[in-house]
Amino acid sequence: LPARVSQQLIVMKFLVFSVVLCAFVATSTAQTKSPVIVRMQTALGSMLSVVRDLSLANTALIKDTEDHIALNSAYVAAEELYQLFPTFGTQNSSLLPLPSRTRLDSAFDSFRNAVAAWEGALDGRTVENLTSTFQNVQKEFLNLAGVVYTL
Repeated sequence: LPARVSQQLIVMKFLVFSVVLCAFVATSTAQTKSPVIVRMQTALGSMLSVVRDLSLANTALIKDTEDHIALNSAYVAAEELYQLFPTFGTQNSSLLPLPSRTRLDSAFDSFRNAVAAWEGALDGRTVENLTSTFQNVQKEFLNLAGVVYTL
């Protein structure tokens, strides 16, 4: 169990580093980006904070699957994440060129599905399921970040 928590912390540190690096590149080129892309990149930065909160709640639940404070924190953070999802919806993505829109839609759908699967794992609260589904959330978030910051 401690090895899983340690592994999640390492992955989360990598996740934070990757998105910070992407944010640095994005801000250095923000003057040439359309307002829609800047809005998406800003929302992605906000998502990073929420994914960190999800990670903390998930780690607490892995330590104690009956931790109701952690469970509540997980659901609150998931709701915050869902509030950011419209930024990546059709209203904004339709303004992108078709190849970029296709990549974004695919990455966002994968991330959204990963979050939904993780929420499903919250219901069962088995350590294995919480671990594997959250690793997928992190992977898909990095994928989404890579797509958004290359727009």
